[in-house]
Amino acid sequence: MATSDHIRALLRAFTKRDDPAFLDAAKELIAEEQQKGHKLLAEDLSRILHNGDPRPSTCPVPSDVPMDKERGLPLAHVERPDYGWDRLVLNDRVEFTLKGIVEEFRKREVFSSYGIGPKRKLLFFGPPGCGKTITARVIAGVLDLPLLYVRFDSVVSSYLGETAANLRKVFDYAQRGHWVVLFDEFDAIGKARDNHFEHGELKRVVNTLLQLMDGFTGDSLLIAATNHHKLLDKAIWRRFDEICCFDYPTVKERAKLLLRFLAGFHHPGIDAGHLARRMTRMTGDDIERVCIDSIKMAIMDGRSELSNNDLLQGLRGQIQRMKLANVDTPQASRKARRNSG
Repeated sequence: MATSDHIRALLRAFTKRDDPAFLDAAKELIAEEQQKGHKLLAEDLSRILHNGDPRPSTCPVPSDVPMDKERGLPLAHVERPDYGWDRLVLNDRVEFTLKGIVEEFRKREVFSSYGIGPKRKLLFFGPPGCGKTITARVIAGVLDLPLLYVRFDSVVSSYLGETAANLRKVFDYAQRGHWVVLFDEFDAIGKARDNHFEHGELKRVVNTLLQLMDGFTGDSLLIAATNHHKLLDKAIWRRFDEICCFDYPTVKERAKLLLRFLAGFHHPGIDAGHLARRMTRMTGDDIERVCIDSIKMAIMDGRSELSNNDLLQGLRGQIQRMKLANVDTPQASRKARRNSG
């Protein structure tokens, strides 16, 4: 059957709500793409068709997650995010870059025919709570790939040579599947080798990491995330195809985040722009905490609507927490601007 006939069959089955016929037509389309030699496209279509199935037929997830020999802890865990781009609030430049990377990855088979490849190794850096981890989950979701989340609290070992061995286990495991691989808190193993306060073992770990990144040939997207990019070894920066800075959200982005987090609770008359201007240096996590605390106050007060006063009270509570944690607060930022003027 020609591809055009498959498309007609898919549309007919969809309009008639005939799920078995739709599934049969989709499987025939995937089989035809495989026969044409379009292996990557066939795998992508199969992942989309089997979204939610723990083991899609063409993209099985290896079951033997590597373990740390010292403590018996898993070195990574597998997630299956079901997120879309609408889950994120990013600045236009970062969003444009990330969507371009996703499209490149989807068209990697076309690039391969020209002897080139897509961007596969990404570095996300910026303050905590600004969206690095959730962005990795969204990318996994839109690509219909499982997320392999590497746990550095397990990878780093007190045994001599065991940290490097754990890294090899993780890369070997990743090599056997199709993933978005997230190395969170990447600075834990990627610190500069010229730091006199670090011992020789960590320097050997960095050398191992560089070798593993250079030698990785898996059909996956590697993402490293760090809150402390200045600690990274200079040689590591050159291993990444793209580097994205996740900075504090702007006023406009803070207003969008406010409305996003309040979407599940009635909030007529909320002045999101005014509140956002009072949230200088607050991250997405901070704003979410403000919204959750404000909603809780309204619920405990027996109200089904949220007021500006609720949010102002929630804002004051979060500012107090930030002070106790010795974090730069909106009040401190305004005071610093006045003093500098």
